[in-house]
Amino acid sequence: MSKKKNELKAVDSREAMLAIIERARSGDEKAMPALREILDRVPSMREVFGADLDRTVEYSISKSLGGEKNLAFREAIKRKLAALREELEGPTPSPTERLLVDRIVACWLQVQDADLRYAQAGNCSFAQADYHLRRQDRAHRRFLTAMKTLATVRKLGLPVLQVNIGENQVNVANATVTSDAE
Repeated sequence: MSKKKNELKAVDSREAMLAIIERARSGDEKAMPALREILDRVPSMREVFGADLDRTVEYSISKSLGGEKNLAFREAIKRKLAALREELEGPTPSPTERLLVDRIVACWLQVQDADLRYAQAGNCSFAQADYHLRRQDRAHRRFLTAMKTLATVRKLGLPVLQVNIGENQVNVANATVTSDAE
């Protein structure tokens, strides 16, 4: 049996998997085929290596806002972001909507960060105040752009019904049927 096949079979044990991961982390190119197999077989392992970058960014910003040791603040922010994400995604988000919602959540956190930093700046020079205000404006603009993009994607994804009856044309987009008995 070839060395490559032996190495790929060895991925089945936890110790071997950890050894391959450690080799790849230290720059061993020969460990890459086995690492690729690990990542293909166990997709959740991607998060261990930081592939879930939006959550990594959220963690970094919340850690920066709350300080190194304030675990309560970080947990509260984490839950706030999860609730915001859930509310914006809705019951059955498309992959595009999920990506846009992740962007909206990141932008929302950046807006809050910019607002808080400016509020905490206290007495600052004109140049510093200008910097904070421009930072707030840019963060807010990115947030609104992400929200508008999500709204556009949702609007474009709605089923449109066109009915021609005689000479009359009726266009209906996302209409809800209500009962007269209500």
